[in-house]
Amino acid sequence: MKKKLLICLAMLVCIFSLTACGKEMTENSFITKDEAKAAAEAVGESLAETQKMLDAYGLSMLEYVEMSGGSAEDAAVIIAAMDSWNSAAKEFGNFVSVLSDETEITITEDKVDATVKIQCDKVYKGNKQRTATIEVVMTEKGYDSITVSTDYDMSELMTKAALNTLLGMGTVFAVLILIYGLISCFNFIPKIQKKFQKKPVEAESTQAAVKTVQPAVVEEETDDTELVAVIAAAIAASEGAASADGYVVRSIIRR
Repeated sequence: MKKKLLICLAMLVCIFSLTACGKEMTENSFITKDEAKAAAEAVGESLAETQKMLDAYGLSMLEYVEMSGGSAEDAAVIIAAMDSWNSAAKEFGNFVSVLSDETEITITEDKVDATVKIQCDKVYKGNKQRTATIEVVMTEKGYDSITVSTDYDMSELMTKAALNTLLGMGTVFAVLILIYGLISCFNFIPKIQKKFQKKPVEAESTQAAVKTVQPAVVEEETDDTELVAVIAAAIAASEGAASADGYVVRSIIRR
């Protein structure tokens, strides 16, 4: 029972720290720059403590929201903020402190835009510690949105830009090479078609030639037969024979 009370008390402290600014803005209908700065800087520590509590007691963010009993709007903001925090925490590590001197506050009629820098414990490039940026938007109703992002130095940004450029150009060239290969294949298609169509065409040509030659041969044979009959009849007449049956023409020589 005591354990459950401690969990509930810890969650209520985190919720009040996230919603205190909203209550002050609702009652006074405005907020000073110092108040906005204090409220925005409290977000980083509140998110870090909330995540530690969830890890310690094995609670999910949904269980945390259900047990807190807050409004649906507050729950949506808290869940989105924790998701953003956890995604960025993979790069910057754990929260150490707020860099208060670098906090920037912009106040308009209906909202407050705050940018808070936090120091983190993850080390990169030998001895440098990561920093992160928390962007907080507040209205008279409370926190409107909270996003967290890891800070990168110029060399890291240039490296990422170069990798993105190489990836983009590499993809473009790969597609162009693929298109060139496909277009080159078009030159072989007519040759392949011609290869498969070559034999049927030759067979048809041979058959056509035979059909063309055959009538000429028949015509020549017909003409020779008639000529033979005429010659045989002429010889029989010259010899005084009654018919040409006894005569055989062996060959005909044309001059």
